[in-house]
This record gives sequence, C-alpha cells and structure tokens, in this order.
Amino acid sequence: MKLKLLAAAIALSACAAQANAVPVMNDGDDGVGTGLQAQIDAITVAPSPTPGASSVNVNSDQLDDGLDSYWGITGSAGSVTTFIVEIAGQSGSNTFGIFDRADKTNYVELFSGSDTFNNGFNSTITLSMLADGSIGLNSVDTGIDFAGNQFGYYLGTANGPTFYSDSSLNANGSDQMVALQGKDIDTIRIPGFAAGLWSDNEFVLAWEDVLYANSDQDFNDLVVMVESVLPVPEPGTLALLGLGLAGLGAARRRQKA
Repeated sequence: MKLKLLAAAIALSACAAQANAVPVMNDGDDGVGTGLQAQIDAITVAPSPTPGASSVNVNSDQLDDGLDSYWGITGSAGSVTTFIVEIAGQSGSNTFGIFDRADKTNYVELFSGSDTFNNGFNSTITLSMLADGSIGLNSVDTGIDFAGNQFGYYLGTANGPTFYSDSSLNANGSDQMVALQGKDIDTIRIPGFAAGLWSDNEFVLAWEDVLYANSDQDFNDLVVMVESVLPVPEPGTLALLGLGLAGLGAARRRQKA
C-alpha cells in the first residue's frame, strides 16, 4: 500500500509538471531537426548502443515552470556554467547572466554576445557568491552584491536582461526558458570538453530569444549547462506539493481506520 501511495505522489508531481510544460519544436526557422531535442541528442555519446539518443525528453522531462524560476548555489566554491550551443540570428548580441531575486534590475552578465561555444576554457565560467552577497566570476569580485543567495537566470543584450527565468517577469507571462535535469544515465560530450556523466546535479537551460508566441519555439537560441545549483520552489509550487502530501496523509489515515 505504501508503494501505491508513493506512486500516487509521483503521478501528482508528474501531472503538475506536464501541465506547465512548454511545447518545444524540433523543426524551427533554423531547419529540420535543429531544435533542442536534436542538440541534446547530439551531445549524448552513451549509454551504448544508443549514442545520439538522450534519455531526457525535452517535452516530458521539463522542470515545472514554478521550479525553474529561481536558483541557489550548492557548491562551496561556486557554480560552473558551460556553453553548449547557440543557433540564433541574434547570437552576436545575445547575453546570458543572473539577476537578483529581490531586484531584477540588479544583474551580473556571465556570457556576452561575443562569447561562443566550443571555445575551450573561454566557454565556461564559475559563478561564486560570498556570505555578504558579493558576486564573483572566475574568483574575481564583480563589485556587484545581491540582497540574498537566490537568483534567476536571464537572456538579454548588452543593455541588460530581456527575458527572465521567472516567466511572470516576461511580457504576457511568457515562458522563455526550458530547464532539464540530468538522470545519472547519459554520458555527454559538450563541444570542446571531455565526455562526462550528465548527473542530477547538472541542468540544461535552453532559451528562446523572441517572445515565445512569435518565435519558432525550438529553444536552441542559447543553451547552457549549469552545475552545483538547485531550483528554489516558488510559494505556489510549495503549496501544491503540500496539498498533495496532505491528501496522501488523509488517504493513509482512512486506510488505517
């Protein structure tokens, strides 16, 4: 019976996530089979005998929109961000970075429009945060302080953020970012780097650089991997999980009665 209750809890979580999934197309303006799934498959080199086929499905395995809005660093030395691919007409001007959860106008750029993937050490960066909120990049103080240790990711230009991981901050509440978590199954090779396991401590963040409703919806405009971070659930998501657990608890009490 406990297994049935556990299965029900998992099903509840899955339904909540799928209800908030953003449809990701594999054929966009960049050509047939150039969408996010193709990009994830392309860097998957194992398990054998299925290299080139990721166990992660970009539509069914997305993090719920309430879970990918804000993040916190889990590594004591910081979080590493690695460029995977950028297939966009605006690749020369797109920027990527983090913003303060307490103030979206306070931000730190991680990658500029001139940065590219498959560029060795230049396509990876380490983000660190001190106890006082100071933000450092590759162990150098940026001179920018955040109010707390929670932040969101953004896609923008040299002038700052345009789209936010928190969809409520975007025009029409548009969800511009898809987040995918590793399953400890796939061995991947990011261009320019040695192959390694895609662990559950690593997330792929994929963006549309045009408002979703007007875009080709293939989410390949900027794709990065972040590690040593975890999503920070928003209050609404926590409430949903709380209701689910309460319902399961009530079911157990009825069974004992």
